[in-house]
Amino acid sequence: MDEVRIQAQKRIGTGKGLARKLRRDGVIPAIIYGKDVVPVPLTISDRQWRLVQHHVKSNTLIKIEMEEGGRTEEKPVMLKKTQRSITGKVLHVDFLQVSMERSVQVEVPIHLIGGEPIGVTKGGVIEQHLRTIMVESLPGQIPGAIEVDISKLDIGDSIHVHEISLPGTKLLEHPDVAIVGVTPPEKEEVTAPAGETAEKAG
Repeated sequence: MDEVRIQAQKRIGTGKGLARKLRRDGVIPAIIYGKDVVPVPLTISDRQWRLVQHHVKSNTLIKIEMEEGGRTEEKPVMLKKTQRSITGKVLHVDFLQVSMERSVQVEVPIHLIGGEPIGVTKGGVIEQHLRTIMVESLPGQIPGAIEVDISKLDIGDSIHVHEISLPGTKLLEHPDVAIVGVTPPEKEEVTAPAGETAEKAG
């Protein structure tokens, strides 16, 4: 999967007053925390965050780069929470530090590929039951999306979780759950003309 790299600076001091001043200066307060990790307050530039935020999802691996003592320190993290104002302005960002050797559980989107299913050309209706799925994987192996080919689905066919195979990735949904299927077209009710209904009633 693709990585996103963000340059950051360690933040000295905390508090609402300092946070407001930082935001006025064009930087966003943030923090890195995690299991067995000492929390690290930091800042990232508002301009840099606006450039990368559209590429950052809950399953995106991010490399935070910070300079300290003349050397660059790199921390692998994932986005945990973004705090926004009523107007949508980013106020604070929480990052969860991860280990590249320890599995994490994240939600991954499901993308349907292959074009129009066979069953739809016959009048069937495609129904997507799952749009995301929880997976367990090493941070470096998390798929950006799970692609499901629906082109061969006929009316009455479905694709289930157990039919998806991703090396190095465990799907946490029940194997028998249907991801997508093609259902028969709805039968239109035939309404008898009003005159005909009256004759039968008489």
